[in-house]
Amino acid sequence: MANWVDKYRKLITSSHKSHVIIADQDSLFDYAELQHAVQDNGYKLIRASTHLSVRIRFELEVRDSDQKCLIVADPSYCPPPDISTEVHFQAIGLKDLFPHLDAKAIYGLSFNALCLLSNIKPYEELGHEKTLKFLLENLYNVDFDTLTNSKPKERILNALITVFLEKNAINPPLTAFLTKLARPYFPDLITKGLNKEVLINYLHRQWMACVSGAICDVDFEDAILNKSFGYLFVFDHLNHIKVSVERFQTIPKSLRIGAYVDENEGNDTELDALLSYLEQQQSRIEDLYDQWFNFVQVLGKAKIKDMCSNNQQLRNRFNQVLTTLNQRFQRFIDNTYVSLFSLSGVRRPVVVSRVLEYIKAQPDQRKALLVIDGMNYWQWLLIARELRDSGLTVHSKTTLAFIPTITAWSRQALFRGNKPNLSETNSREAILFVDYWKNTGFNDYQIGFMRFSHNNPLDTDAISDNVNILGLVTDDLDYIMHGSVLGSDQLMASTLQWIQQSRIVEVLKILRSKGFKVFITTDHGNVEATGIKNLKLKEKVGSLSRGKRHIHFSNEAMLANFREQNPELVVGVKDNSVYLTQTEAFTDQYTKVVTHGGSHLWEVLIPFGEVQ
Repeated sequence: MANWVDKYRKLITSSHKSHVIIADQDSLFDYAELQHAVQDNGYKLIRASTHLSVRIRFELEVRDSDQKCLIVADPSYCPPPDISTEVHFQAIGLKDLFPHLDAKAIYGLSFNALCLLSNIKPYEELGHEKTLKFLLENLYNVDFDTLTNSKPKERILNALITVFLEKNAINPPLTAFLTKLARPYFPDLITKGLNKEVLINYLHRQWMACVSGAICDVDFEDAILNKSFGYLFVFDHLNHIKVSVERFQTIPKSLRIGAYVDENEGNDTELDALLSYLEQQQSRIEDLYDQWFNFVQVLGKAKIKDMCSNNQQLRNRFNQVLTTLNQRFQRFIDNTYVSLFSLSGVRRPVVVSRVLEYIKAQPDQRKALLVIDGMNYWQWLLIARELRDSGLTVHSKTTLAFIPTITAWSRQALFRGNKPNLSETNSREAILFVDYWKNTGFNDYQIGFMRFSHNNPLDTDAISDNVNILGLVTDDLDYIMHGSVLGSDQLMASTLQWIQQSRIVEVLKILRSKGFKVFITTDHGNVEATGIKNLKLKEKVGSLSRGKRHIHFSNEAMLANFREQNPELVVGVKDNSVYLTQTEAFTDQYTKVVTHGGSHLWEVLIPFGEVQ
């Protein structure tokens, strides 16, 4: 739980009064996470927009209630004497939670931004402008003091890209501050109103001018701006432009990510640029899940380009980048993974067990969850591309699978909405799914659960008009994955074939036509691995389950005995299980397999998509 939410809860807690009225100074109860935190403390949450409605709701629902109640009132509310004797009253705003920062300057920041701020303590009380500078430096890593030094135009543009595109969470006071700062250098940009869309259009025009040899107002080769330049193409804010061979040769190498000559050349040029971006960023990555969530999107794009390339040097370079990133990812798993299960899923499902909580928080009347078993992140990018090409709107996000990444446990975590029972399989997943939604207030007839496959297509006509919550499962890609004896290259070809033959795009379009917002995820990913050895009988003694990447033992003694017999193995240990962390497999030596069960980043960083 975020520090500022903990502080808020302490401020409203009374030792002798059950009911609370809050004068919500800065609309903090608009944050769903705060609402859920209060409800988790046993309060019934009541909103009252006027003084009269506070009186009515208090008399009808609070005065004689045995349940703890919390009324959220408007900022100017002050209770009359008869109510104040019955409740614990507090007028709380940002100034109470962040006393060293200017409340007007931080008003409207995202929940995650406030969480970051709660862990950063300034040494002095800051006024409005100093608070805004503090935000730039601490939330967006923008060094304000250097912005107006040499080449201020490029430095300010780089700051705008960082704030509006890379971080993508800004409040009106900071927008106004940056607008004032940028106006002398970008008058045309500012007159249209500074926002994400306007900034992207401006950058597109400038890049078109640069490529065509026309007058360009921006020096994209500037060392500071060039770092953000690659990001624009990596995350599809700008499109690559096709140019002649002669023109391509004149473009500086650092800018070639934004241009290509032909499809094959374009593939390798983009792969080179993606790898350069990953190599540049990998030393800066920390134990923060959102950084890894962004990284896997770039890595997924690079993997697709890698499998389409005939350049062995580039492919070797990709494998080296992947190995280095996965080694760093294992440190993230060791240091941070377990703590993430306590995070709320209301804003984003950081772990797979919070997916249902996230879906529950969405306002849509009809919602469907499609689980594609065994789907890797780069496979999702192939599917998402087909969905977008068909006219659907797709948002790609990321969540974390349960470790060890076996279907029995990660699928349980997904449909249970909680950590799995390690003594059970996923055979009761339909029951778990229905029970979860019944516990949130839905009736049986409003909940549906269906399985389908390439050989047994989904009968969309069988979906009742009464169903508002629909669970769907297909195991096709998992079967295809386990049968890919030629590795990821074969898996990619088979995935593209499955997309066409399964008619998955048509299925999703039908669900959308029926009014469903569709959420797509998986229970685990997959990784191409190489056999190190088959397990001997004595090494398997005491194992309750085993796969090519994990073994689960009946007790700690059996697990310890296995580790003593295999000191050379680099494994992770969790809940009486050992699992492989790199790209090995428990199968015949040198045999190539595509499988799962360990903690490689391809297995754990899994897609979470939304289709509208």
